[in-house]
Amino acid sequence: MKSTSTYQASAAMSNLWTYLQGLSLSSEDRHWLADKLLEKKEKKETKELVFPHIEDDFKLSPKLQEMVLGPVPDGFDIDKELEQMWEERAK
Repeated sequence: MKSTSTYQASAAMSNLWTYLQGLSLSSEDRHWLADKLLEKKEKKETKELVFPHIEDDFKLSPKLQEMVLGPVPDGFDIDKELEQMWEERAK
């Protein structure tokens, strides 16, 4: 069965080639067509950041903040900083 589909594909390509030879293509058109034929069909891979599960109501204890972070400046957004850290690690 595989040989039948291979034969059909070969016949289709032969017919396509005959058709293309009959066209009056400029050099620019031939280059465009060659680029399209060689163009890889890329699967759009979407990388997704996977964050560790952290409870919504999770709060760092003051003792842990002192040990790890030290004093947190006013207006410091820990969530934003953590997100940026994970994005940088994912690169």
